[in-house]
Amino acid sequence: MNNDKIPMAHAGFEADKESYWKMRPDLLMKYPGKWVAVHKGRVVAVGDDVVSIVGEATHEDGYAYTNKVGDEEKIIVRKRRRKFSYDKSYAPTALPRISVKFSKRQTIFH
Repeated sequence: MNNDKIPMAHAGFEADKESYWKMRPDLLMKYPGKWVAVHKGRVVAVGDDVVSIVGEATHEDGYAYTNKVGDEEKIIVRKRRRKFSYDKSYAPTALPRISVKFSKRQTIFH
């Protein structure tokens, strides 16, 4: 995702989140205990674990709002607070750029 699309993705994600909460009463009846991804006002993926729906959920634009129906308060999301420069040529998500220094190590076996 390039820099131009980041604000658009953020706005889209927030819209997806709002849609999820508007749809929640119906989701509770249809998908209790399931992981659901909502994108552009519709359910785009459903599964028993979040990993199983990620590819389908992010296929269209690289983002979707995902939550576990009925267990929203139990879900804890942890984020790293490190900042990196990103290589935005990778799609759909930019990858962090890091510097690595290799050194030659001599190994002696006895």
